[in-house]
Amino acid sequence: MKTINAYCSACDQDVRLVLTDEPVTDDPSPIHDREVVCLEIGEHCNGALCPVGAVPPVVMAARLVRNGLQTQMQPIIKGACPGCDNTTDLVVVSREFCICSQCGTTSKRDAVALS
Repeated sequence: MKTINAYCSACDQDVRLVLTDEPVTDDPSPIHDREVVCLEIGEHCNGALCPVGAVPPVVMAARLVRNGLQTQMQPIIKGACPGCDNTTDLVVVSREFCICSQCGTTSKRDAVALS
């Protein structure tokens, strides 16, 4: 992963970004390409799309979790993940959704049994 700085028009300042690694396999149809992940996602990210990554803020938060980069800005709750059936840390990425820190499953918060 590579860390860079870029200007964000939503918060009107430079922000830290991570470019994820490209797939290591030489498969003709890789599962994913390199992604842009903003490390400074927060309350100022309230628009429809992140101006840096061109995705909704909840998708940017999901990228943080999926790549193991979640920051202390996202609240974490304990609960039973419907994807892996484990009691685990669930990272709250919006009022409606949370993401399992183990398997990456996105769930509606009201569908998760809290511990």
